[in-house]
Amino acid sequence: MHHVALSVADFAPVVYSAGKVFDGLSVGRLETENFLRSGRLDGLSRADRALLEDLRDATQFVIDHAGPAIDAEFVRAVNATITRSGALHPGQLRTQAQGIGVATPYGRHTPDALSDDALQALIDHATHGGNVREDAVDVFVALAKAQPFEDGNKRTAVFVANGLLIGSGAGVLLTIPVDDNDPSLAETFNVLLAQAYIYDERDGVKELLRRRGLTEFIPIQ
Repeated sequence: MHHVALSVADFAPVVYSAGKVFDGLSVGRLETENFLRSGRLDGLSRADRALLEDLRDATQFVIDHAGPAIDAEFVRAVNATITRSGALHPGQLRTQAQGIGVATPYGRHTPDALSDDALQALIDHATHGGNVREDAVDVFVALAKAQPFEDGNKRTAVFVANGLLIGSGAGVLLTIPVDDNDPSLAETFNVLLAQAYIYDERDGVKELLRRRGLTEFIPIQ
């Protein structure tokens, strides 16, 4: 593997943005970074604590296992790290009978459940482009839209995308568009992701991720 030695704290922009936009993390960027560096949870709510510990575990898994290619087993293993703030069966693909879906501004999104082979085919299709940044954006949107697991799908998708980026030494991380001074940025992201879910219009959310999500990687000293 030819990627820069990353620490968990280097993933603070990913952890903070995913936690904030997907799960309502209520602590700030600095507290997130401090937690990732020290592991200290003083003063955090139970929900923030569970979420940050899960996101830290996903980060550690991705740092330890990222390579230039990803497969269904890697995706399942990322989801399996979400043990405190996720579903009853982390790392297991959901079944059709569970009828799991997500509410969006455009109605309910209930994609078909995926088999292992279908998950692998989705990954192969999303990552065949030859440009790792584009592949990372594609695989994030494809996995989020597919909702393969009971819970933690968007978190899984963003960590899988980052596994691809760091595994190929891309020099960037994929973060979720969020601006502490402009709440409309995260709202726009959620609306565009919903358009990808319901109408399969992926260009809008992908363009926003290219513009506001791909973050140059600066190792924290």
